[in-house]
Amino acid sequence: MANDYTPKQFLRLAENILLEEYFGKRGMLTDLDWNNINESVIEPIYAAWQMLPEAKQEEVEQDFRLIFDLASANGTRTLIEEGHCQNLDLVSKLEQKDGCLNKAFWVFLEHRELFDAVYALDQSDHLNGRYWKKRKDMPRKQPDLTGETIKELGDSVGAYYRENQGRGKLCRVEHYLRGNRYHYFFAYPKDYTNTIVGYDNAGRFERKRQTPAFDVIFVYDPADGTLELYAEGDKRLKQDLQKIFARCILHEEISDENPRSIPYELNSLKNPSFAFPTDPADGVMEVRIRELRLALVGNERKRITFHVAPKGAPHDIHDLMTHSLHEHRLPLSMVNVVSAVIQMRFNRDGGTIRPMTVSFRITSPDICNLKDKPEHLVAKKYLKLWGLERV
Repeated sequence: MANDYTPKQFLRLAENILLEEYFGKRGMLTDLDWNNINESVIEPIYAAWQMLPEAKQEEVEQDFRLIFDLASANGTRTLIEEGHCQNLDLVSKLEQKDGCLNKAFWVFLEHRELFDAVYALDQSDHLNGRYWKKRKDMPRKQPDLTGETIKELGDSVGAYYRENQGRGKLCRVEHYLRGNRYHYFFAYPKDYTNTIVGYDNAGRFERKRQTPAFDVIFVYDPADGTLELYAEGDKRLKQDLQKIFARCILHEEISDENPRSIPYELNSLKNPSFAFPTDPADGVMEVRIRELRLALVGNERKRITFHVAPKGAPHDIHDLMTHSLHEHRLPLSMVNVVSAVIQMRFNRDGGTIRPMTVSFRITSPDICNLKDKPEHLVAKKYLKLWGLERV
């Protein structure tokens, strides 16, 4: 949502019937006369909330923050789509709710497991793209999803961090199947102990120890034999985690990645006549290159970046590149495309709503910051059809 979370803002946007159900399920605010509280009057609800014990207040606020984070058009679309994958048709129910916050609130109350799964997916979409790595030469087989196997993955990831970084004493792994194809494994190793400064429930100022978890995410596609990994660290760490995943979940031994399995090959984008064909059914109005970063053959440290405005002629980037390379007496064969930003514009509701623009970066050999939102999944499909992602 456009505004930051505040308790009063949440109460103003939330329907009273949902608030009553939420607090009622937790045995809170039972003395409030909900039938006589106007939708626009939040003071009685807020005052009653603030009279709860400190721990209860914090519990409510944590839930409200989760709901607020998914209160967006993208959040609503993802809830509906993931609902379809679980044989839940949420469209008619959510149409009855006014605003994205109430839609997310209703799913939180009625389908908590679905809400939690979509929240985890949404959080993964906002992680730093530079730490994602995609590998294409994985075995193509159905993963072992037994409880013992998933626990083994958590124990192994935790042990790896414990032995190499002195953290990871505990590690929980949660699995989620998305779109009946993509297997998400969310690992949460225990991080270093930290000290925060704040107040206890009695209002006393204190320094308190806190041990958070950090994120390690595996996204496995058995159909294509790909594994996307999110982990902060160097190439060696990522290769080790790939091997751990393969041993635990696929029961396979894999070697270091084959250099010829590089997922992304971008040099075709140098060609001014490169085409971006699309299917009208996908609602793609326009595809254009916003940025190209070139590296000199034989000296990868020497790079040139070309960037054009979001609006203009489709071949602006190639006109700029051709003119500049000519001035430097560099033929196209002397440069490799190492990174590109592509912009796609999508028609929505037959043109009745302003088109949606999606811009994403691909960096050779194995980084792409596309997520798994609806339009992003369309873009991923075309990367293969255009030959930018090797099949």
